[in-house]
Amino acid sequence: MKICGTIGGSMSMNSRQEEQQIIFESLKIALFKLMKKEPFNSITISELVKTAGIARSTFYRHYDDKISFVRALIQSEMDQFDSVYQPQTIEERFEDKYINEVWHALLGNKAQIEGLMKAGLSHIYLEEFNHHLLKLFPYSMTIEEKIHLYGLAGAQYNIIFNLYDHI
Repeated sequence: MKICGTIGGSMSMNSRQEEQQIIFESLKIALFKLMKKEPFNSITISELVKTAGIARSTFYRHYDDKISFVRALIQSEMDQFDSVYQPQTIEERFEDKYINEVWHALLGNKAQIEGLMKAGLSHIYLEEFNHHLLKLFPYSMTIEEKIHLYGLAGAQYNIIFNLYDHI
């Protein structure tokens, strides 16, 4: 099955992005399908790509390993969330309104939260959240601002992973 066409022998930027999105979504569906049957650590790349319907080389063109794919999943969810909810400051991210928006967004991601918990990978969420927040505020931060930012990340992590049973 051909995923997308080419223009003049080379893939256009939109076609490349579409192909990458199809690959990403196929792997995402496959990973969560497999995780319902077996532990994350038992899932092989061969099994993952076969279930996703992509070539092994395609996987490795985009990701180093399963963990890098999980990181990409988390980053994607955070980017999607921030495209809808756009607090401008770190302080705004501590407001009740924003925290409640995070909670409601998570209601749609219960399978992913449970998957991370079962796989023992919730710490990756915290690492990626820290990285994500640092990207959003790319200026040189004071130590107080970094403490505040990491406090936010830790608070949201605790809300998500300590209350995931209630999602």
